[in-house]
Amino acid sequence: MAQNSASNSDANHDSVSVTQLASEPRHLLQDLSARGVSFQGMLVNDWSLGLSSSNEPDTGFGRYSFDLSATLDGKKLLGRDGSTGFIRLKQHMREMGDDDDGAAQLYSNIDGPSRTTLYELWLEQKLLSGKLRLKGGKIDANTEFAVVQNAGDFLNSSMGYSPTIMDFPTYPEPRLGLNLFFYPSQKYQLGAAVFQSGGKGVLSLVEPGRSWSLGRSELEGRLSLGYWRRDGEIPAFDGNLSSVTQGFYSVFEQTLWRRSLRSGSGERRVSSFLQFGRSDGRVNCFTHHLGGGAVLQAPLARRPHDSIGAAATWVSFSSQPAAGFELPAELILETYYKLAFNRHLALVQDFQFLHHPGGMSTNPDYPVITPRVVLSF
Repeated sequence: MAQNSASNSDANHDSVSVTQLASEPRHLLQDLSARGVSFQGMLVNDWSLGLSSSNEPDTGFGRYSFDLSATLDGKKLLGRDGSTGFIRLKQHMREMGDDDDGAAQLYSNIDGPSRTTLYELWLEQKLLSGKLRLKGGKIDANTEFAVVQNAGDFLNSSMGYSPTIMDFPTYPEPRLGLNLFFYPSQKYQLGAAVFQSGGKGVLSLVEPGRSWSLGRSELEGRLSLGYWRRDGEIPAFDGNLSSVTQGFYSVFEQTLWRRSLRSGSGERRVSSFLQFGRSDGRVNCFTHHLGGGAVLQAPLARRPHDSIGAAATWVSFSSQPAAGFELPAELILETYYKLAFNRHLALVQDFQFLHHPGGMSTNPDYPVITPRVVLSF
C-alpha cells in the first residue's frame, strides 16, 4: 500500500513538473509583455499553378515567408511616453518550381530571392500630444506610404502600392530612412520621408492625406496624394545618366455600405479602392499605373471574418526602344476568397488572369491560381 502511494506521488510530481515546464514559456512571454516587450509572428505559404494551354505541364511555383518581430514599449521599459522600438526578422524561401510567366507585376507579394535578414529595425517618438511622430531606422516604406488598406488580402504586389514608385524601399529590401508625420486634426495628416536608395541615391517622399465619414452609417473614406523624387545617378534607357527622376501617386478608399450582423459578432461591409501612379519612361519601366477593386467583408453571416474581393491592375510600359517591351501595357485581373478559421489561421484562395504579361508578344495570356495559408501568433 505504501509502495503504491509512493508511486502515485512520484507520478503526480512528474505530471506537475511537466505542466510547469510547458507553462513557463507562456508565463515568460506574459512577464515580458507586462514589462513592455511583446512578440509577434507570421508564416505565409503560397503555391501558384499556371493554367496554361501549352502542351508542357506547369510544375507550379512555391514560396514561403516567415516573420518574427518584437515591439518595445518605451513607456513601460524606460518611462518615456510616446516612444516605441521595433525589430523584425524575416526569412523567405523559394520552395521549388519555376516562375516563368514573365509578368511584370508579381502575382504573389512575397515573391523574392531566398534569404534570411534583419528586415526592420527602427525607433519612433510621438511629440506634441501625438500631433507629431518621428521614426528612424530601417523601415518598410509601404507600412507608411502608398498604403492601400482595403487591398490587404489581395496577393498581387501592385494592389499594395503603385509599381511606378522607383526604388521604393519595401519588400524584399527596406532601407534606412527618416520619417516625419504631422496630424493637425483627426481628418488631416502629412507624411514626409527620406530613404537611402540604390547606390548613393536618395528617395524622398511627401504624402498629404485626408479622411472622412459619410452619412448616418459613417462610411469611412480617405484620399492621399503622394510625390516622390529619386536623386543620384540613374541609368536611362538611352545610355545616358540622369541625376533625378520623379513621379506621383494617389490612393482613394471608400466604404460603400455597412450593416451590423444580427449575431452581434461583427458587420458586413463593402469597401472599395482606387490607385493611380505616374513616372518618367526615360528611366522607369512603368510610366502609368491604374488599379482598383472592391471587397465584401462577411459574405456569409456565420463567418464574420471571411472576405471576398475582386480587382484589376494595369500598367503601361516605357516606349523607349532599349526598354525592350513589345506591347504597351499589362493588365491583371484578380479575385480571392479568404476563409478565416480563427484569428490565427486563414486560407486565401486566389485567382489571377494575366493579359499581355511582361509586355511581350511571346508571352501568352496566363491564368494563375494561388492558395495561400496564413498562420499568425
